Amino acid sequence: MNRHQKFFAELEHTLDEEEYYDEEDYEEEYEEEYYNEEGEEYYDPEAAAAEARHAKVVNPHTCISPEVDADFELLDAMLPVLHQEWKEKAPRELPLMEIAAVEALRHAEYDVNSAVDYALERRLEGKKGQVKKALHVTGCASKHDESQRSNTEAATNDVSEAQGPSTLALGTSANAPKKSTKRAKGLEGLMPDASKPDCTFVIAGHVDSGKSTTLGHLLLLLGKVSMEDVSRNEQEAHGTNKESFKYAWLLDQSEEERRRGVTIDSGSQCFETAHRRVHILDAPGHKDYVLSMMSSATQADAALLVINASTSEFETGFAHGTRDHLLVLKTLGIGSIIVAVNKMDSVNYSKDRYNYIIQQLKLLFKELRIKESCIVGYCPVSGMSGVNLCELMPLQTPWYDGPCLIDLLDRCPLESRLLEAPLRLSLQDVQGSSLYAKVESGKLLKGDTLHFVPCDVKVAVRQIVKPTVGGVVQAAFAGEPVEISTNSNLVGLYPGCVGSLQGESACRAARRFEAHVQTFPTLQKAVIPGASFMMVAHALTVPVKVTLLVSKMKPSDGSWSKGMVKCVPAGAQAIVQLQAGAEGCLGKLRGLSGTRALHPSAGRRNGCWRISEECHCRLKTTNNDGTWSSAAGLIVFFFLITPQIITIPYEYE
Repeated sequence: MNRHQKFFAELEHTLDEEEYYDEEDYEEEYEEEYYNEEGEEYYDPEAAAAEARHAKVVNPHTCISPEVDADFELLDAMLPVLHQEWKEKAPRELPLMEIAAVEALRHAEYDVNSAVDYALERRLEGKKGQVKKALHVTGCASKHDESQRSNTEAATNDVSEAQGPSTLALGTSANAPKKSTKRAKGLEGLMPDASKPDCTFVIAGHVDSGKSTTLGHLLLLLGKVSMEDVSRNEQEAHGTNKESFKYAWLLDQSEEERRRGVTIDSGSQCFETAHRRVHILDAPGHKDYVLSMMSSATQADAALLVINASTSEFETGFAHGTRDHLLVLKTLGIGSIIVAVNKMDSVNYSKDRYNYIIQQLKLLFKELRIKESCIVGYCPVSGMSGVNLCELMPLQTPWYDGPCLIDLLDRCPLESRLLEAPLRLSLQDVQGSSLYAKVESGKLLKGDTLHFVPCDVKVAVRQIVKPTVGGVVQAAFAGEPVEISTNSNLVGLYPGCVGSLQGESACRAARRFEAHVQTFPTLQKAVIPGASFMMVAHALTVPVKVTLLVSKMKPSDGSWSKGMVKCVPAGAQAIVQLQAGAEGCLGKLRGLSGTRALHPSAGRRNGCWRISEECHCRLKTTNNDGTWSSAAGLIVFFFLITPQIITIPYEYE
């Protein structure tokens, strides 16, 4: 064997002894990296990274937890807002400790601005109470300095002992939700201004009777709008030959309303009289928008009925829009009506024409069974000329010696308010972080936490604005419209929901309920099981169907039938079961009158159903346990597809 053969033989022997990874060994080693240990589940690093990104970050240093604090969700949402507000109001101060922030929020009933003020006040008080220690240099102090230092330290210790411990350990009462009596103390002696109460009016009347023009000119005379606005509207209307709309366009702002010359969406304006804070709703008079008029009328305490005195215009409106709007006001239970006979300038302020119109209206009131006591008064006016709006003008109407229109609004009687009843708010609109609602009963305070159903949304009241006052208030009362500002999450909240305080008096939601109803003689088609309706509760609209006719009253002796009821004709009373397509707010509260409604369609007069005020309704709770409890519905209207109507009273627990 030569040296070359010997070399290759040794090399082959060496290769056999050493271990080399083949391709299969590499694959096995690569797969083992995705397993933690033998027998464990497959480990995907990309999925783990995605799960870590979506995992909720838990702060181990926080002093609140969902297991201990009942208000954890509210605090968790408001703490970042509080810290940001602290940086803006106290930029030179050290950051606020979380325990101090939680204490401040609870003390201020979760109002951020008040919490910042409270925390800053506590911080300043703490600085005032501190005793500054002198800086001592060790190693060169004399006996006099040592004695002075000992005296200073002794004084400091005395102050510290007098003040007590300045820190609060975790787990004490500061962490637990405090049962605050702030709302109870705030309610003591809290009552609305009796010298100038709020009153909501709705303007009703046939289309083209001059409702918007009369209200617009009235606002100009009261100084709520400027003459520059009127002049600008007149210039804009000059090209379309609509100069007479210069006052109406103060309220009709949309392009569609100005193009068609009619009010489509209900608008609202506020002004004050000598004894009233008036909130007036300009409702449409066209038959296509009667639903909008009804929504406005549900919020009203009284009504201003505008009549067109023009030749042939009064007769046309009297047979259609005027009658229908009066029936709406009657069925809604509005007990005070002011009649303004408008456009008297078109008939040269004729006394005979005015007396004829009043005579015909009184006959209509008698036909619709509207009591004479419900009519506050009659007044001849001219919305375009401003005659008798804010003061009497004897030159035009020497034969009239009654009050002017603003005086009638000022002396309009008001129904009693449900101030001592549980709090109820009907939500009308949601815009950004603001809620527009009306307090139907009870009292609303700044700092309250509202629970809206059926959407199940909680809202902390940060600020209350009353449009009748034109500013921020601390409380609102039954019958008053309000604008609520909040920092809460409003996702899921929609018009038609009802707000209340949590507890035994909170609102409930249900789909099925039983109602005692009464039909009007004008009902054109009897109601049978399976009839479909559209239920309107303020701004909420849901389908409804009659599932069962339980019983019907015998007109002869007033007894109730015990057998099967086939139908409910006009002019009858019955108990029916209804089922809604979506949950609605139900409850019970005495004192609110029943609501009635009318839906005119295709120029026909249609009948309606109404609920007697002393009726009792029952609802089936949504937990499907089969139990029934005493309740009655929210202010609702039921529009038949054919378009007759059934209604349920506005009652609460």
